[in-house]
Amino acid sequence: MRVLFSCVAGDGHFLPLLPLARAFRQRGDEVTFAAARSFVPRVEQAGFAAVPAGLDHAEVEVLFAEDRTTMEMLPFAERRAFVFPRRFGVLDAPARIDELRDHARALLADVLVHETAELAAPVVAAQLGLPSVHHGFGRPLPAEIVAGAARETAPMWRDAGVDPPPPHAGLFRCSFVDVCPSGLAPDAPPPGTRTFAQRALDAPPPRRPTGRPLVYVTLGTVVRDAAALRTVLTALGALDVEVLVTTGRQNDPVELGVIPANATVETYVPQAEVLPRSALVVTHAGSGSLLGALAHALPLLALPHAADQFSNADAVARAGAARVLLPDEVTLDAVRDAVADLLGTPAYREAAEGLAREIAAMPPPAETAERIGELCRSTT
Repeated sequence: MRVLFSCVAGDGHFLPLLPLARAFRQRGDEVTFAAARSFVPRVEQAGFAAVPAGLDHAEVEVLFAEDRTTMEMLPFAERRAFVFPRRFGVLDAPARIDELRDHARALLADVLVHETAELAAPVVAAQLGLPSVHHGFGRPLPAEIVAGAARETAPMWRDAGVDPPPPHAGLFRCSFVDVCPSGLAPDAPPPGTRTFAQRALDAPPPRRPTGRPLVYVTLGTVVRDAAALRTVLTALGALDVEVLVTTGRQNDPVELGVIPANATVETYVPQAEVLPRSALVVTHAGSGSLLGALAHALPLLALPHAADQFSNADAVARAGAARVLLPDEVTLDAVRDAVADLLGTPAYREAAEGLAREIAAMPPPAETAERIGELCRSTT
């Protein structure tokens, strides 16, 4: 079987697809990714063939600049509903659809697998008579945001000869891979959706050190906020903990100022290396770091910055595994008190352990690959 994955440029969209892509490859299937030209080397570094399609992150930043200004003036709860349809439906999807269609034809793809924000793949699959698989990267989109995406992508569907457009922007036209544990109270997909639950990643047995607890601090690979990292570092410097901060390439370590004696700063460290030996994660509440921490039964201090991160943070706090500090609440005292509370109160870890058990009980990617293979055979 020939499987074409499609994702927008960014690790948060690409990395959640890798477990399923590897499962297809282990079956002997041919796997190719379609991603922005500048992101192709990142895909190839992960061991997969890649073809260019869509906007580079830098291009999107320029096109989205005015909307970003508008977003920052909105209440936190309203930001995602504004951002998602415009960023991914108005800007990215129309810019990638022609290249993606050409690649799907040239590769003789049997199925298109796309992540939540990639809204061109369902159109291409419908045009070519192929099944499309929507692969989640965190909590499923709320219904009102799906509706917004459907409104913005309707012209693209009509241009492709599909009128009226399918419901829900075509995201659930064939099947949905759901990586979110039910304990995070996610929105359900539309009734009748063929859904494949799949665990986001396998957590190895933790290697908890016997010395001071390790606090892992990350704002992911997109958020640029050296001031927040500096505040967190200074606050943690007064606690009896070890600290590892990963800045991402978008934050300059020089901007962090004096590094406390108990802290180490790196640009990037794979989560698989640091999470098993951590006691707590301080994070922007992006889906990747959030699900990674929970898979390792780690409580979180969430410092959400944009769009879905606010709802992610709220969900894990309601599940009892996190505390949340909004951008205007990130002070030395607030960070210090929250970290001390999270490390000293067993209930947070117990809640995280419950979510870790849910994740571990979800089916593995190999099972998802087999079920998608069956779906493709039934539609040919």
